[in-house]
Amino acid sequence: MSKIILGIDPDSKAHGVAVYIDGVLTGLKSMPLMEIMEFMEGLSDITVHIEDVCANNAVFNPKSKAEAKARGRTLGMCQQAQIELQRFFEHAGVKVVKHKISKVWKKDKAQFERVTGWSGRSNEDTRSAAFFGYLGLRGK
Repeated sequence: MSKIILGIDPDSKAHGVAVYIDGVLTGLKSMPLMEIMEFMEGLSDITVHIEDVCANNAVFNPKSKAEAKARGRTLGMCQQAQIELQRFFEHAGVKVVKHKISKVWKKDKAQFERVTGWSGRSNEDTRSAAFFGYLGLRGK
């Protein structure tokens, strides 16, 4: 039986998802909740490592009230997305480990590829998800 670690960067439209099987990064994808649910059907020994956007407070340095409102709304949507993911995983009996927000690998594609050996397509959200999965591999 394979040990599966999912790294997830919650988002309001599609979550960044990284799949590690037996310690190897095997897939990166942007997936809505329903697709994650379908992916997990029939799998066992899964642990999820997720970015804890709910721990972020909406303190910004906006240039305008409109910008503050938009940023707060976006953050709130991502926080709700995280809550829905956690509810699903709890219902499925999957352990969830929350991690502080991090920008590691989000912008640094070269470092991400060096560390993981990944040479396929990626974007900021999937690389972020890969970082949280990587923390899971390291026992963080």
